[in-house]
Amino acid sequence: MSGWIPYWMSSQSNPQGVITATANSDLFVDVSPFWYSATKNGSGIKVDFNANYGNTAANSSWALAQLRAAGIPVLPSIADASGAKTMAKFLADPANRSAHVADIVNIVISNNYDGIDLDYEKFAFSDGSSSWDSTQPIWTAFVQELGTALHAQGKQLAATIPPPCSMSGNCSARTGYYVYNMIGIAPFVDRIRIMAYDYSYSVAGPIAPYNWVRSMVQYSASVIDPAKVQIGVPTYGRFWSEKKSGGAYNLTGTCPRSSSSGAEKSAYKSLIARGSMTEADIPAFIAKQGGAAQWDDTNKEYFFRYNKTVNWTDSNGAVQSCTANKIIWFLGSEGVLARTQLVGEFGINAAAYWTVGGDNPDQWPLIRGYAQSLAPVVPEVRVEAPPSVVFGQPAALTTSASYNDAPIVNATAVLQRSDSGTWVDVASGVTGADGAVGIPFSIDVGSTFRIVIRATDTTPEVVSAEFPMAVSATVTARAKTTKVKRGKKMKVVTVVGPGVAGQKVVLQVKRGDKWKKVTAAKTKASGRIVIKKKAKFKKGKYTFRVFAKPKSGVGAGVSAPFKIRIK
Repeated sequence: MSGWIPYWMSSQSNPQGVITATANSDLFVDVSPFWYSATKNGSGIKVDFNANYGNTAANSSWALAQLRAAGIPVLPSIADASGAKTMAKFLADPANRSAHVADIVNIVISNNYDGIDLDYEKFAFSDGSSSWDSTQPIWTAFVQELGTALHAQGKQLAATIPPPCSMSGNCSARTGYYVYNMIGIAPFVDRIRIMAYDYSYSVAGPIAPYNWVRSMVQYSASVIDPAKVQIGVPTYGRFWSEKKSGGAYNLTGTCPRSSSSGAEKSAYKSLIARGSMTEADIPAFIAKQGGAAQWDDTNKEYFFRYNKTVNWTDSNGAVQSCTANKIIWFLGSEGVLARTQLVGEFGINAAAYWTVGGDNPDQWPLIRGYAQSLAPVVPEVRVEAPPSVVFGQPAALTTSASYNDAPIVNATAVLQRSDSGTWVDVASGVTGADGAVGIPFSIDVGSTFRIVIRATDTTPEVVSAEFPMAVSATVTARAKTTKVKRGKKMKVVTVVGPGVAGQKVVLQVKRGDKWKKVTAAKTKASGRIVIKKKAKFKKGKYTFRVFAKPKSGVGAGVSAPFKIRIK
């Protein structure tokens, strides 16, 4: 399972989304709290907490701690709130893309999230289809750059996209909301979440017709890695006012007019209103109305008809009464289960619920029972790996494997690295009598890794869960002379590994418990640079170091401290 936790269900005062996720943590592969918005900031774009998410620092820290304790990976969502065509125009500039990528990566790293989820819906629903051909390569380039940067830090990228299929269920690279280029972005993301809902929106009807949803899963699993596909499942119902055959709303009584104003117009809008309701609230709503919902087996959804009466005061001061025929469509626990079962049928990653917290609690026994039916006895692989290694220095990890609780002996265990959607062998070892083996290795770039235990005569091949490892730069620095006359240039010979042209290095001086910037420079292609700066310090002995900023898939690094005396 996966899904989105709305910001209004991830606070200490309203924790239902967090409670639901942690209570069912055994079923979740990840969750995305809906916390961030990308908004226009002058001529640029700024990513920050949703303005409606109150007490953000405390609430997000609390929610993150709960989810972490439950062992659920967290990839917060960023919604595009920049306005129509703003994001597309902004990302068209390579410099802007780089800045936006850096902003997002900084949010992920500084908060120690497991990754990020992009929910950039303006391309689809605000910009208009006439812009899609020009926007598609811009969006694809952005996802590629962001995915590369996040993977270099051992982090994940998810992309939430509208349906890649038409309303009739036809699927191809040019149907549905093709601007999102599902096939093109797939190599650079870890998850593609398809919003398979709101089929009926302006006009009453099923929210997510089963055959329509199934066609999307079938198509997606055939054109990209099924393990990257998550199918969106609505955990809400939507209600409408029904219409007569001629198109007018089905109203009875003495009714207000659409052309009126004031209280009369408000009464009319109330009668014809379209809205939504969580699955959790629907049973009580139906019970209050009286009657029972009906199951539509073709669409695998429920519908329920009811009446809404509004009393209003006309222009003569007389109280009038008008009744609207209403209908609500919703999946119910059975409909949620039916779409979740597509996970097993097509071997995709997960069903993603919108929203986690708005669901009917009755669905979880059904979902858990289904999950258990998909869980035959399989080999188990455990990995103990360092979260980060230093460039150019040897490292090691330990892995162990078992089958039916017995160790897998004399099997080749291979460490593999993800490289643009392909798994590349890095190092290997052979399991011993206890099923364990230590694997020495070295890597020069951070990425996502896994362990593959090759098949033996008695056990099948098995693959571990994916795990990130980052690579930090090696930085060596020394002063050319350890004594410098005040006003003369200090010269610090610096070498950064791996050698990357243009990597920014910062000479820092220790002030109390903090390191302060003195000057910055950029490395040559060899990774070497002589940092020069006039010594403007008072006489005395000072402690310095050189800090290398991240670049080209290599994380930050810092040299050992060294001293210079200012005469």
